[in-house]
Amino acid sequence: KPIYVQAVWAILTLQLIRSLFNTGFRDPGILRRHRDPPPVPDDLSEELTTRRVLFRPRQEGPWRWSDQAQSYRPRSAMFDPDTRVIVEEFDHTCPWTGTAIGKKNMGPFQRFVGLVFACLIMDIFLLTANAI
Repeated sequence: KPIYVQAVWAILTLQLIRSLFNTGFRDPGILRRHRDPPPVPDDLSEELTTRRVLFRPRQEGPWRWSDQAQSYRPRSAMFDPDTRVIVEEFDHTCPWTGTAIGKKNMGPFQRFVGLVFACLIMDIFLLTANAI
Protein backbone atom coordinates (compact mmCIF):
# COMPACT_ATOMS: atom_id res chain seq x y z
CA LYS A 1 0.00 0.00 0.00
CA PRO A 2 1.26 3.52 -0.72
CA ILE A 3 2.58 5.43 2.29
CA TYR A 4 -0.02 8.23 1.94
CA VAL A 5 -2.86 5.68 2.26
CA GLN A 6 -1.29 4.29 5.43
CA ALA A 7 -0.80 7.84 6.77
CA VAL A 8 -4.47 8.71 6.14
CA TRP A 9 -5.55 5.48 7.82
CA ALA A 10 -3.33 6.19 10.86
CA ILE A 11 -4.61 9.77 11.18
CA LEU A 12 -8.25 8.65 10.94
CA THR A 13 -7.68 5.93 13.54
CA LEU A 14 -5.94 8.28 15.97
CA GLN A 15 -8.71 10.87 15.56
CA LEU A 16 -11.29 8.14 16.16
CA ILE A 17 -9.61 7.16 19.43
CA ARG A 18 -9.32 10.82 20.45
CA SER A 19 -13.01 11.51 19.78
CA LEU A 20 -13.96 8.35 21.70
CA PHE A 21 -12.05 9.61 24.75
CA ASN A 22 -13.50 13.12 24.36
CA THR A 23 -16.99 11.65 24.31
CA GLY A 24 -16.43 9.32 27.23
CA PHE A 25 -14.63 11.69 29.58
CA ARG A 26 -16.38 14.99 28.86
CA ASP A 27 -19.22 16.24 31.05
CA PRO A 28 -22.46 15.63 29.10
CA GLY A 29 -24.20 18.53 30.85
CA ILE A 30 -24.99 17.03 34.26
CA LEU A 31 -27.22 19.29 36.33
CA ARG A 32 -27.40 19.33 40.10
CA ARG A 33 -30.58 18.26 41.84
CA HIS A 34 -33.07 20.75 43.30
CA ARG A 35 -35.59 19.87 46.01
CA ASP A 36 -37.34 23.22 45.45
CA PRO A 37 -37.77 24.93 42.08
CA PRO A 38 -35.06 27.56 41.54
CA PRO A 39 -36.29 31.15 41.23
CA VAL A 40 -37.31 32.26 37.74
CA PRO A 41 -35.47 35.35 36.44
CA ASP A 42 -37.70 38.43 36.11
CA ASP A 43 -37.40 38.67 32.33
CA LEU A 44 -38.44 35.02 31.91
CA SER A 45 -41.36 35.25 34.35
CA GLU A 46 -42.74 38.24 32.40
CA GLU A 47 -42.48 36.25 29.18
CA LEU A 48 -44.34 33.33 30.75
CA THR A 49 -47.19 35.53 31.95
CA THR A 50 -47.54 37.40 28.64
CA ARG A 51 -47.79 34.17 26.65
CA ARG A 52 -50.57 32.96 28.98
CA VAL A 53 -49.26 29.45 29.11
CA LEU A 54 -51.15 27.27 31.55
CA PHE A 55 -49.10 25.05 33.82
CA ARG A 56 -50.19 22.35 36.21
CA PRO A 57 -49.58 22.92 39.92
CA ARG A 58 -45.96 22.30 40.98
CA GLN A 59 -44.84 22.81 37.37
CA GLU A 60 -44.88 26.57 37.04
CA GLY A 61 -42.18 28.22 34.98
CA PRO A 62 -39.41 26.45 33.16
CA TRP A 63 -38.89 23.80 35.89
CA ARG A 64 -40.61 20.39 36.12
CA TRP A 65 -40.66 17.83 38.89
CA SER A 66 -39.13 14.48 37.99
CA ASP A 67 -40.27 11.53 40.12
CA GLN A 68 -37.39 9.38 38.87
CA ALA A 69 -34.75 11.92 39.83
CA GLN A 70 -36.63 13.19 42.90
CA SER A 71 -35.68 16.68 41.77
CA TYR A 72 -36.84 19.67 39.78
CA ARG A 73 -35.27 19.84 36.34
CA PRO A 74 -35.39 22.32 33.44
CA ARG A 75 -37.74 21.45 30.59
CA SER A 76 -34.77 20.85 28.28
CA ALA A 77 -33.21 18.29 30.64
CA MET A 78 -34.00 14.62 31.13
CA PHE A 79 -33.21 12.04 33.78
CA ASP A 80 -31.02 9.24 32.49
CA PRO A 81 -31.89 6.01 34.34
CA ASP A 82 -28.66 4.27 33.25
CA THR A 83 -26.30 6.84 34.76
CA ARG A 84 -28.88 8.14 37.31
CA VAL A 85 -28.21 11.82 36.61
CA ILE A 86 -30.13 14.74 35.11
CA VAL A 87 -28.56 15.72 31.77
CA GLU A 88 -29.20 18.93 29.86
CA GLU A 89 -30.55 18.18 26.36
CA PHE A 90 -30.16 14.43 26.97
CA ASP A 91 -30.06 12.34 23.78
CA HIS A 92 -29.20 8.77 24.80
CA THR A 93 -26.77 6.61 26.74
CA CYS A 94 -23.88 5.47 24.56
CA PRO A 95 -23.19 1.74 24.98
CA TRP A 96 -19.59 2.14 23.76
CA THR A 97 -18.59 4.76 26.31
CA GLY A 98 -21.14 4.03 29.04
CA THR A 99 -21.90 7.73 29.37
CA ALA A 100 -24.89 9.91 28.74
CA ILE A 101 -24.84 11.94 25.53
CA GLY A 102 -26.10 15.45 26.11
CA LYS A 103 -25.53 19.10 25.32
CA LYS A 104 -21.85 19.31 26.24
CA ASN A 105 -20.56 16.11 24.60
CA MET A 106 -22.81 15.93 21.52
CA GLY A 107 -20.13 17.43 19.24
CA PRO A 108 -17.43 14.90 20.14
CA PHE A 109 -20.01 12.10 19.88
CA GLN A 110 -21.01 13.18 16.36
CA ARG A 111 -17.33 13.35 15.36
CA PHE A 112 -16.86 9.87 16.80
CA VAL A 113 -19.77 8.44 14.78
CA GLY A 114 -18.54 10.16 11.61
CA LEU A 115 -15.03 8.84 12.11
CA VAL A 116 -16.32 5.31 12.74
CA PHE A 117 -18.00 5.50 9.33
CA ALA A 118 -14.87 6.99 7.68
CA CYS A 119 -12.63 4.31 9.23
CA LEU A 120 -15.03 1.59 8.14
CA ILE A 121 -14.94 2.82 4.53
CA MET A 122 -11.16 3.15 4.69
CA ASP A 123 -10.78 -0.38 6.09
CA ILE A 124 -13.02 -1.81 3.37
CA PHE A 125 -10.95 0.05 0.78
CA LEU A 126 -7.68 -1.26 2.24
CA LEU A 127 -8.94 -4.86 2.50
CA THR A 128 -10.39 -5.00 -1.00
CA ALA A 129 -7.76 -2.95 -2.85
CA ASN A 130 -5.79 -6.06 -3.86
CA ALA A 131 -8.91 -7.90 -5.00
CA ILE A 132 -9.81 -5.29 -7.61
